[in-house]
Amino acid sequence: MEPAGKDSASVKISSRNVFALWGLLVVGSLAGCGGAEAPQSNRASLATERDLLSTPRQDSEPATAVRRNVSSDSRDAGEVSQAVLPRLALPPIHLSNQHEATCVVKQGDALPDFELQDAEGKSHRLSSLFGDRLTAVCFWSGKSPAAVQQLQDMGPEILDAFAKQGLAVIAINYGQSAAAAKRVAEQTGFTSPLLLDPQGAAFSQVATRHLPRTYLLDREGKVVWFDLEYSPSTRRHLRQAIEYTLSQP
Repeated sequence: MEPAGKDSASVKISSRNVFALWGLLVVGSLAGCGGAEAPQSNRASLATERDLLSTPRQDSEPATAVRRNVSSDSRDAGEVSQAVLPRLALPPIHLSNQHEATCVVKQGDALPDFELQDAEGKSHRLSSLFGDRLTAVCFWSGKSPAAVQQLQDMGPEILDAFAKQGLAVIAINYGQSAAAAKRVAEQTGFTSPLLLDPQGAAFSQVATRHLPRTYLLDREGKVVWFDLEYSPSTRRHLRQAIEYTLSQP
């Protein structure tokens, strides 16, 4: 009986040992898993901190750039205006075949150097009244409302803006008496040189018809630009032609 008891005790001890070992293995396995997780988590945290310290703050760069652009208003406005605005150019001269046929003097030609009298009877050669850089010569008649409007505009819109840069304005009245031409000039506030062409002798050397006419001349008296009417577009193109020519060396 004793041997049997001893064997039973051994079996029991062996079973306990097995369960104990199994428990230790389970605990060790769990501990090993937990131990493996911790270093990975730590490595991830360290890597994240290292990245924040060593990597440039990409999210801050665009904001800085925007603030810099917004704060530099005057410089950026100038850069934008240069990029957006078209380059200054001489306005084109669009004429129908019928209108072109009325032009004796055209773009690039020299305007004849007339000798005409003013409203007081004093004679002037046209070239003696030229501006240092440019001269606008207007052929007009008080019978044309558009021509009268042009006389009224030439002072404040053209002469006041460009006289200091070397522009002169000369008005040549077609077909009217000195008293009539002078009266219109006074009514419109026109104070630039006013010449008379009562018989149209000067005008016939320039064109055959259509008034008013405006010729922009360079310092040598050559036609830079011209138009054979007067309208808001004429005024705008005249200013553009003046600005362009003055910008040239």
